[in-house]
Amino acid sequence: MPDWFYRTVSRPILFTLPARQARGVAVGVMGALSRIPCRVGAMLIDLLGHMQPPAHLAGCLSGVRVAGPVALGSLVDPKGEAVRAWDRFGFGFLEVGPIRSEPIQGGGLLQDANAGTVTLGLPQPGDSVEALVNRLESGANGIHTPLVARILVEGDVAPHRAATWVADCVQKLQPLVAGFAIECEPDVARNEWHGREWEGFWTRLQQLISAAKPPARVWWVRRLDQCATFGNLQAAEGQALLAGVLLEARTLGPAGLVCGGVDEASVIDAVRALRAGLGAGRSLIVASGLSTPGQAVRLLRAGSDALLVDTGMVFSGPGLPKRINEAVATTRSNPPSIGPASDEGSIFRFSWLWTLLLGVGMFTGSMLAIWFALTRVVLPYDEVYCGLTRGQLAALNRHLLPFMAHDRMILAGTMLNIAVLYLCSSWFGIRRGRHWCRTAAACSAGAGFLSFFLFLGFGYFDPFHAFVTTVLFQLFVQGLVGRVAPTTLPDQGVEWAETVEWRMGQWGQLVWVVHSVGLLLAGVTISGVGIADVLISTDERYLGISVAELRVAAGRVLPLIAHDRATLGGMLIASGIIYLLATLWGVRRGERWLWYGLVAASIPAYAAAIGVHYWVGYTEPLHLFPAFLGLALMGLGAALTWRWMCGTAHDFEKAPVLDGGD
Repeated sequence: MPDWFYRTVSRPILFTLPARQARGVAVGVMGALSRIPCRVGAMLIDLLGHMQPPAHLAGCLSGVRVAGPVALGSLVDPKGEAVRAWDRFGFGFLEVGPIRSEPIQGGGLLQDANAGTVTLGLPQPGDSVEALVNRLESGANGIHTPLVARILVEGDVAPHRAATWVADCVQKLQPLVAGFAIECEPDVARNEWHGREWEGFWTRLQQLISAAKPPARVWWVRRLDQCATFGNLQAAEGQALLAGVLLEARTLGPAGLVCGGVDEASVIDAVRALRAGLGAGRSLIVASGLSTPGQAVRLLRAGSDALLVDTGMVFSGPGLPKRINEAVATTRSNPPSIGPASDEGSIFRFSWLWTLLLGVGMFTGSMLAIWFALTRVVLPYDEVYCGLTRGQLAALNRHLLPFMAHDRMILAGTMLNIAVLYLCSSWFGIRRGRHWCRTAAACSAGAGFLSFFLFLGFGYFDPFHAFVTTVLFQLFVQGLVGRVAPTTLPDQGVEWAETVEWRMGQWGQLVWVVHSVGLLLAGVTISGVGIADVLISTDERYLGISVAELRVAAGRVLPLIAHDRATLGGMLIASGIIYLLATLWGVRRGERWLWYGLVAASIPAYAAAIGVHYWVGYTEPLHLFPAFLGLALMGLGAALTWRWMCGTAHDFEKAPVLDGGD
């Protein structure tokens, strides 16, 4: 569920359901997706989200190697049912749980969209340690993101008994997780253990698990409303067992624990106080209900080492971790440089040059196709194959040459469309280190080259087409093996906060994705027609002759038409692929080049597709409807994304520079 789908379609539907049921549906879908065999689900998540964080965000959290500072809080997936899916979201670690000594299922869960809060009823629900172990053993195999298990200690249990039970949980979960977050359940009557009880608990727990190999990493969960009792931390700080503190901005309300909706300034003050008390040897994880990258950067600046997102995933969207990672990447003091690749080596080693030349070749081919469509329509070797001259074809059926010109003009427009996108992606994307641009161009070109074989379905071999394809294929291969310089995203591409432009942009991105899928479907349909029926009913009405009659009158004309149809279908597939990947991965604030590229590529394609129909008199509304629908979708998407993609960054949300390193 990327943001452009979640914010426009999924969230409005899920918010009509009770909170617990909505979470079950969302997590269930993600879990089912992640269990698709042969890693198809993981590849689909990567395709839709492209969410892996920049490499320079990787670091260590109390000895745990993490890919970035953003982690998933257990509120989202407490049972760990979809950890394989979350593994592809760019998280540094995943929190699962809580687990209880006496499992409790169900329980209250209320959400308030206006306040941005989720309320957990008390007592908190939780699984047994055995249930979590079984689930992780079957569902967490092969994931790369570390897991942290939350252990919930009931407030009415004696400290020594609690320590024994926690030690048993640690022993059972140690092979499956990288660390543990220990929380004491709120007890209205006594609030929590006293200082001596905490001291006895940590001492006993350390004795029980000190022999664990590797040593267990434990974070102590402290709520924001426990600030007055932070003095108890000093008793535990001396325990070598403690890896750090997990500060949770949850407050105890009448209906239970309220998650989110906390004043940011109070959280930052608590973070600074804890950071000073912990010192440099222990890590501080903060779960504040954050919902914007700007909040995340300010919390890291205040002294947080890692951030848990939970309610933000519900209210802001599943793209939040990606947006935070991108924001943090631009504020690190040691990001890779931005700009074209200029390091050692010949320019011919770089991928962008070859994909640029591929675009030039496509542009040249489209110009030739336009010239032929406007003049001869059929080439000399076409006449030789058919056994009919251009004049004889015109005499056979007065609409035959205009119909073939119509196919070839649309093909030329589609090739020009692809050429513009290849040129823009090469110069503004691949040359500046946008790896997604090379992937998009490679997938598009690969599909285009595979479509070369479609026109052979009717036995017609086009020598000029084969020659051009052979030349361009060499450029394609060079583009695949060439180098792409490392880079980071520009500051203006960061979504520091949710804005009106961003929300409109999500709708625009959805419209563009629908447009791209439409191109793909059109390409598959036309390719299928080209190698099977050749003509559809509207074509036969325009020509005034059926396929059977045309086969009798001039049998070799059909393979010639099929060749054009199959080629056009293949080019539409190639166009749909680069449109789709560009709109999935590249649509973001500040990427003006992509907005202008998509619009500039669409204008000649739709001008050719629509204009040629009126030029040749093939104006049946049913036949023209897909072209007008595609133009409308493209225009609507461009209008909705204009302010977002072509606007400037909001200076007041600029974040301070953070220190890099581990």
